[in-house]
Amino acid sequence: MKLSYLNQQDKFGPMNGKTIEQAQKLAELLDNARNKKPFVAWFMGENEFQLTAGVGLGLGFVQYSRLNGDPPYLVALSARRPVKKGFVEFLAGNTPTPIPARNVLSFDELRQIALHFIETGERSEAFSWEPI
Repeated sequence: MKLSYLNQQDKFGPMNGKTIEQAQKLAELLDNARNKKPFVAWFMGENEFQLTAGVGLGLGFVQYSRLNGDPPYLVALSARRPVKKGFVEFLAGNTPTPIPARNVLSFDELRQIALHFIETGERSEAFSWEPI
């Protein structure tokens, strides 16, 4: 499946606005962002669903929703929470967006969810999802 990538923090990044068609390219993009300052990105699928993802400093979060804004709005839960309490802030337009600890994923979990999405267009059933 094709994904449109929009980096909500770095509008001038070389991949911002590009289409990603291969899981390998998505994996490379995520791997390159793994240790950056946490930021928010949109991965918009041609199937009218998107992942809103945070990535950076070895952590992440993922929300699955429709492109048109209609429900569902689902957020992934980590089986092994990397952050036990508090919040992690991800930048969008230089504005910190606090994500509760219960919704923070390890980088590997984020990567697994994103790769499943580009391959199937669906949210990964390997994770629990809660409505927000």
